Amino acid sequence: MNHPSTAVVEAPPALDTTALLATARAAAAAQMAAEIATLVAVADWANAHTEGTVGDPVGPLGLWHEDPHAVPGGDRFLELGGPGAPLVSEFCLYEISGALGRSVASGRSLVGDAIELRHRLPRLWARVLAGADPTTQKRALPVWRARRIAALTRSLTSDAADFVDRNLAPVAHRATMPTVERLVAEATARFDPENAELDRADADASRYFTIETDPVDAASPWTGVVPVHGTLDVADALDLQNAVQRVAADLAAAGCNADLDVRRSMALGDLARRQTALDLYGAKAGAGKAADSTRTPARQVVLYVHLSDAAIAAHRKGDGPGIDPATGATGIDLARLENTRSLITVDQVRDWCRAPDTKIIVKPVIDLAEHVAVDAYEIPDRIAERVTLDRPTCAFPYCGRPARGLDLDHIEPYRSNAAPGAGQTSTANLAPLCRGHHRVKTHPSPTGTSPPGSGPPDRRWRYHRDPLGTYLWISPHGLRYAVDPTGTTPID
Repeated sequence: MNHPSTAVVEAPPALDTTALLATARAAAAAQMAAEIATLVAVADWANAHTEGTVGDPVGPLGLWHEDPHAVPGGDRFLELGGPGAPLVSEFCLYEISGALGRSVASGRSLVGDAIELRHRLPRLWARVLAGADPTTQKRALPVWRARRIAALTRSLTSDAADFVDRNLAPVAHRATMPTVERLVAEATARFDPENAELDRADADASRYFTIETDPVDAASPWTGVVPVHGTLDVADALDLQNAVQRVAADLAAAGCNADLDVRRSMALGDLARRQTALDLYGAKAGAGKAADSTRTPARQVVLYVHLSDAAIAAHRKGDGPGIDPATGATGIDLARLENTRSLITVDQVRDWCRAPDTKIIVKPVIDLAEHVAVDAYEIPDRIAERVTLDRPTCAFPYCGRPARGLDLDHIEPYRSNAAPGAGQTSTANLAPLCRGHHRVKTHPSPTGTSPPGSGPPDRRWRYHRDPLGTYLWISPHGLRYAVDPTGTTPID
């Protein structure tokens, strides 16, 4: 009688948990040292791109300083640190940001923090540098905590910043952020009482309400939901809270089985539709006067639909979605909303359009593979629309700003004396760029040096577009980047 063989499974070797802890601590120490080295290099880079002057030592904090001899639209010097810190070339931010794989906004914040720490918070800066020495690392100030402190002190006067630096430096490595915020508030009240009073008087101006229709960091952008956040007056916030609670309760009483959080989100939409449905303009028009017909409808849907011919035919026949070639399974037919980055299903579009107060705008089908060109510097709408749809974000490295509303840059500069038929303004020779990125590409930077033996530097950003639609950029210091629809890739 044959017995089935039994496989012998060996137990994995026992892990040395003490060694694992030691490895983790060593990696954390190496990471801390690397962050410090990066911060020091950024501070040195900023010092190499200053004009040798500093901002107003008293305040208030300025954004930029105009050089009367500067080229319009060219480089300028920014006050990235607090009052009294050196001014830094704007154009130098683009290169250090690209070298670190950051957006310009992120790089600007890092440079500003480094300047603030080195020049206005020297004691805290020394505590940061202590992290590079293993013997003093335990009491060192982590870079992330130092940057949060620098962000809070940037608007302080020089005396107030010194007050925070002196009192916080001995305990900065263990102080909580609420403690830091209280100390900054005390410094403001002690050394700048007028601004402290103005801050309280101007608190209302800080109110905002934002609907993130372009959620860059959305976990699932195709789900058709977006985040909402804001800062309200207390009374307004309480009124909104009561209204949302009341409508959410009404939805539950009407048979809605969704969770409370879901019903609260539905309540906001319901409140919005009720408000826009009110005939406020008609009521004011009075007898014999026509109501305002230009008022925005309660819901406006602008769609760019990306569906295959097979999918459209299947829906027309009632067969539903077909086979997704990417997965080999039944696919989901998707459409994209023009004013968001979110993708939505055809069923969602159908539900939205069923609402009687919805205004539907149907855009014509555009063949983005078609090459369109004109012999003129001005960009016709038909070309601008194609470029914007083909490249939906800024073409500069590490920038994800939506292309609609940005500058359209001639990749190869326009020549007014070009031969007829050259078609310099074309879908192949235009790229969407943020205004700052457009400026840094157009004008050279007056600061910085080139590597030894490399000759005079070309302090402009240069780029071209390959036939596949990838933008290949070269920075003033020779760093290279490839920008395609998936993002930015350093080449060197």
